[in-house]
Amino acid sequence: MKVVYCDIVNVDGPILQVKGVTGVGMGEEAHLPGYGYAKVVKIHGDTVFMQSLQGSLGVTTTQKTEFTGKPFELPYHPEYIMGRVFDGIGRPRDGRPEVQGKRIPVEGPIVNPYRRAMGQGYIETGIPAIDGANTIVRGQKIPIYKLPGEDINGIVARIIRQARVAGQENFSVVFGGLGLLNEEYIFFRDVLEEAAERTVMCVNLGSESPIERLNVPHICCAFAEQLALAGEHVLVVITDMLRYADALMEVSNAQGKIPSRDGYPGDLYSRLARIYERAVNFGGERGSVTIMGVNSVPDNDLSHIVANLTGYITEGQLPVQSGKFVVMKCLSRLKGLVVGKETRKDHGPIMDACVSAYANALTLREQKEMGFSITDEVDIAYLKFADEFEANFLPADQDLTLDQTLDLGWRLIKILPRRVLRIKEELLNEFYPK
Repeated sequence: MKVVYCDIVNVDGPILQVKGVTGVGMGEEAHLPGYGYAKVVKIHGDTVFMQSLQGSLGVTTTQKTEFTGKPFELPYHPEYIMGRVFDGIGRPRDGRPEVQGKRIPVEGPIVNPYRRAMGQGYIETGIPAIDGANTIVRGQKIPIYKLPGEDINGIVARIIRQARVAGQENFSVVFGGLGLLNEEYIFFRDVLEEAAERTVMCVNLGSESPIERLNVPHICCAFAEQLALAGEHVLVVITDMLRYADALMEVSNAQGKIPSRDGYPGDLYSRLARIYERAVNFGGERGSVTIMGVNSVPDNDLSHIVANLTGYITEGQLPVQSGKFVVMKCLSRLKGLVVGKETRKDHGPIMDACVSAYANALTLREQKEMGFSITDEVDIAYLKFADEFEANFLPADQDLTLDQTLDLGWRLIKILPRRVLRIKEELLNEFYPK
């Protein structure tokens, strides 16, 4: 028997309060006939606080409310979601019919870390600075830090087009756009059409409700988990997580929550973790979910609360500036699980040698800028290596296989005298260009 409540005691922005309610749980979905759906966000005695998923404009205190007894769900069918575009409530925004299939929870349970398979396979993006120096392991969660003035959309589009799992065809990409401008949305729609057979999009526009914006990452993860359980290796790319945090601040203020650092809610860390921790490698015949979240960094300050908390949650970082990955600040904490084990045996040594040589060259550059004279033959070689490394290895506008990336590293390191390389002699004999 359905119980219909008709006593909304308060409407405060997107937050609706219904009094005299019993038997309702947190996160439960409620139906507001004529106004879509809402989600239970707080329970105080017999008063339930609901967050409208489509805004509360026009809702009156006599509005009927039906609690469904289930969490927020959306329809799913693996054959009908590829090449599709959805909004922040899971509705099609591409003009095509709604998906017909089983209903899946948007915010489902997170896989116990003990059950996750670590170090089984890696994701190739075609970008040398990622694949070579900061290899992404399947099931990893890693952010791309967008430094001020950077046009990140081109790099994101490149990753969507080029990402792959070496030697396997069961690979998919789920893209989430948060608060996109219309031109950004059109741009990514064109990207989707180029890889429609393996890509699905969930997009919230900047002109739409910030409440829907909070759903987009969870919808992406819900789709990705279902694909992974069917054996797909899935890369989830979300841009921009700073907009997610800003939307969370806006909604939390509407709920009357006490703000914490920089005005963000006190549960910002756990809300971000509930997204990133859905990255998983199931192992065996099942697939994996790898999450790459783009995060704008205001004022180039990596201690900004969103970037700072993201660093604690995730397993590395990939800062981008001027179309290049800032390799000296990049980090992939899990790459040691696959480098040299599932990749070529020279992978670790040649990348360590290149990064070490680049670091040495940066020090020499500083000395040169301070007026010191660089005359030593080896030091001049280091400076030449740095120029070639920045011109050929660091730019993001490339599409190389991992083997091509490693070969590029050897061609660059040959600029330096062989005697200064800290690489085992047997590797030098095998891989050093003749």
